[in-house]
Amino acid sequence: MIRINLLPQELRPITRTPLPHIISLAVLGAALFFMFQVYMSLRGELSGINTQVAQQEAALELLAATVEEHEELEERKKQLQVMVETIQVILEDRTVWSEHLHQLATLTPENIWYKRIRLTSRRFTEERPRQDPRTGQTRIERETHERLVLELSGYAVDDETGLSSTATLATNTTVDPDFASHFQLYTSRIIDTEFDGYPVREFLFEYIVS
Repeated sequence: MIRINLLPQELRPITRTPLPHIISLAVLGAALFFMFQVYMSLRGELSGINTQVAQQEAALELLAATVEEHEELEERKKQLQVMVETIQVILEDRTVWSEHLHQLATLTPENIWYKRIRLTSRRFTEERPRQDPRTGQTRIERETHERLVLELSGYAVDDETGLSSTATLATNTTVDPDFASHFQLYTSRIIDTEFDGYPVREFLFEYIVS
């Protein structure tokens, strides 16, 4: 059977080729594939960065523990250095210390019993004015120094006249010029307590060694 199309040329249906659609789909597929590749690459890079961050955090934790241990060792080193210097002072100056202890025994009232006499160290913070060479202004700076400290601790009872023996000890060690020139009383603590059922005063005197 013969078919005849009587429509004019401009109204006749046009048979279009699917090639542009195929090309568009191919370009879209390539773009999606490229975007997927970029996404996977960025995801892998992000995973690597997260791993590095975790490693750095773990290293920082280990480093923090190491720093803390280092600071503790430095502090212990300073304490040992002070103890060594103290022992050296005692060993090099045995005669002087024997004289100081003899003076202390002479200045101690009869109603006092020493529990402990020892030489230790303390950190003292001093404020000193210092001038800034650039601005010419004076500012207060704090400096920390290690000082030797003589500790006297024990028990005391009042004498027969009711006078406090601890007050007498503090006065004697402060007034005596020879003892006071080497030891300066800077703190004291006195507590009312009992010793073997008897009321006594427990004391702690600390002297800065000049």
